[in-house]
Amino acid sequence: MAQKKKADTLEELTYEEGYAQLQAVLARLESGDTPLEESLKLYAQGTRLAAHCAAQLEKAELTVRRWQEQGESVPFDEWRE
Repeated sequence: MAQKKKADTLEELTYEEGYAQLQAVLARLESGDTPLEESLKLYAQGTRLAAHCAAQLEKAELTVRRWQEQGESVPFDEWRE
């Protein structure tokens, strides 16, 4: 069985990989055990990951909208809370 290549850049991350990394960053920040400087770096990393995940969801939403007939679609606003 071939191993999946690890993504080298943020743009190469799948949604699932980005979300998992974001959860790990959040867990470290919420632990309260990280020094200020590291917390700031983690926060910046988290915002980049969150933006990447949001962009991936936007792409998925556009794909679903294109599949639906005559532009009829269900709003996806609930996930943006």
